[in-house]
Amino acid sequence: MPPTARSVNNDLSIDLVNPSTPLFPGSVILGHVVRKTAIDAPSSVIRVRLQGRAKAKLVADNGNGNTTYRSRFNFWNESDVAETIHEGNLTIANGRDLSRPFSLTIPMETSAKAVNAGRSEKEKQASFIKSPGIGSKEVPEQPLPGTYRFDHSSFSKKWHGYVEFWIEAELAVRSGRGKTKVTKAKLPIQINGARTPPITDFDLASRKMPGCVSSDLLVPGTDKADLSLKQKMRKVFGSSKVPSFHCKLEVTYPTVVQLGNPATVPFLLRLLPDWEKTSDVLSGVRQLVTVTKAEVQVETTSSVICPGTFDSHEGSKSSKVLLGSQISSVKRAKGETVLSCEPAAKAVDIGAELGMGMEISSSIVPTQVTYCLKTEHMMSWEIGVLIGGETWACSGRQKLVVLPPGQVPDADGTGGTLGEEELGLLGALEVGVEATSVALDVYEVITALSEL
Repeated sequence: MPPTARSVNNDLSIDLVNPSTPLFPGSVILGHVVRKTAIDAPSSVIRVRLQGRAKAKLVADNGNGNTTYRSRFNFWNESDVAETIHEGNLTIANGRDLSRPFSLTIPMETSAKAVNAGRSEKEKQASFIKSPGIGSKEVPEQPLPGTYRFDHSSFSKKWHGYVEFWIEAELAVRSGRGKTKVTKAKLPIQINGARTPPITDFDLASRKMPGCVSSDLLVPGTDKADLSLKQKMRKVFGSSKVPSFHCKLEVTYPTVVQLGNPATVPFLLRLLPDWEKTSDVLSGVRQLVTVTKAEVQVETTSSVICPGTFDSHEGSKSSKVLLGSQISSVKRAKGETVLSCEPAAKAVDIGAELGMGMEISSSIVPTQVTYCLKTEHMMSWEIGVLIGGETWACSGRQKLVVLPPGQVPDADGTGGTLGEEELGLLGALEVGVEATSVALDVYEVITALSEL
C-alpha cells in the first residue's frame, strides 16, 4: 500500500510555480499543466484537482497465516478542490508545448461528508477521531493534518500509515465515435500542519509527590559514629521511633513543547517540608537535600486503527528519547544540585541546568492525530534525592503535546520560513513544519475528539 507516486510524461505533466515554497492549510497552490505531445482534438477537457487522504494497513499473524486490515479516509470529495482549465478544441503542433495555469486553495479542514461517504458503522467506529455528543456515530471533520508517514512491527503484527496529498491533472479527449481517451498526471506534494509562531508559554503544570525518609542521622549534630546499637536495630526493623522527615517534592513540567524552539525545556523541582507529619525532634530543621538523579524522557507512541469483521484492530509502538540526565556519580562543573527547605525558596530549573532542548531531528516528531493513525507523546521523569544519608525517589508521567517548529512572520505578515537545514530535516520526516497562532487550540480540539 505505497503512497501515490509521481506520474508525469510528455503527454501530460504538472509544474508548480514555486515548488520550494512550504504549503499549509489555506495556502494557494499555483502551477501549470503541460503537454508536449502533438494533438488535434476538437473536443477536450483538462481538469486539475487536489487530493488528500489518510491510509493505514495492519497485517496480523493469527497462527495459521496472515490477515490484512486496511483503512482509508478521503479528506474531501474528488471534485471539492478542482478546476477546469481548458474545454473545447485542443491543437498542439509538433515541437510546441501547451501550458495552462491553475490555482488550487488548500482546505483548512477535512470534509465530514467525504470521510463518512460509503462507510459502514463498524468502519466509522474504527477511528481515532470521534464525534462529540452521546449517540453520535458520524465521523467529524478535523483541522487538516500534515503530510506524515511511519511504519512499525511487533512480534505478531506489522503496520504502517500515512497522510498524503497530491495534485492530479486529467486530459479527456472525445473522439468522433463518442469514445473518450483519458490521460492523467500525478504530482505528490507535502502539506504542512497548521502554522504556529515560536512559543514562550510551555503551559506548565505541577504535581506534588509526597515522600518520607527516616533516620537518626537527620537529627542535627548526629553522625554514624554516634549511633547506638539500639538505634541501628530500630532502623533495620523500621521502628516508628526512628525520626522521620516528611516532605512533598513539587515537580513543575511542561505540557506543550515545540521542536526547534531555542528556549530550554523548563522542568522545575521544589522541596516542601511537611512539618505536621515530621517527627517533633526534626521540626523546623532545615535538611540538606541533594538531587542524586534527574532523568527526563519523551516517549513517542505511533498507532494505526483498522476495521475488522467484528472489532477494530490496532497496532502501536513506543520509543523514548532522553532529554536530560544527571546522576550523582557524574561530576559537573556546577557541582551538586541542592534543594532548599526554606519556605520562600525558589524552584530549581533542572531543565536549564541540563540544557534540555527540543532539537529538530528524526527522533521526535510533532504530535498528530487523524482518523486512522496518530502519534502522541508522554513526558516521563525519575527523580532521586539524598536527605540525611537516606535516599528517596519518585517518578511520573504526563501527556505532552509536541508542536512543529515555529516561524517568525515576514514583514508582510504572511509568515517566514525555516532555514534550509530545518526544512531538509522536516522533509525527511515527512511531517508538518509550522503552525497558525491557533495551533495549540487545533491540537487540543483534535485530542478532545480522539478521547471521546
